[in-house]
Amino acid sequence: MNNPSVGALNKRIRFEFKKTIPNDQAGFTNKTVSEFTVWGRIEPVGSQIFWDAQQLEKSVTHRVYVRNIPGKTRPQDLEKVIRIVCDGLRYRMRRVADIAGEDRFTVIEVQSEGVQP
Repeated sequence: MNNPSVGALNKRIRFEFKKTIPNDQAGFTNKTVSEFTVWGRIEPVGSQIFWDAQQLEKSVTHRVYVRNIPGKTRPQDLEKVIRIVCDGLRYRMRRVADIAGEDRFTVIEVQSEGVQP
């Protein structure tokens, strides 16, 4: 996989970290505990990758590319991310990796969840 050019990172990507907390109705509520926004790129995956992912029951629909920022967007920093939001659309993170092991860009494979309410 090739590194994206810096000019290709033209979308604002918001990362949301959520935590499950007890509520007053003897249940649980997901609450956003922190979030941050960076420049990135989002693109749909090819149809063959999509259908292969269907067999794994985790359908990857898009790839998100961001610059590797220590403490924020390295693969090991994104373990607790629950949701990614871009242009009003929500995505659930499925897999994350460093592109070519160069510590320059991170690629995140996500599943589309639809429009953010």
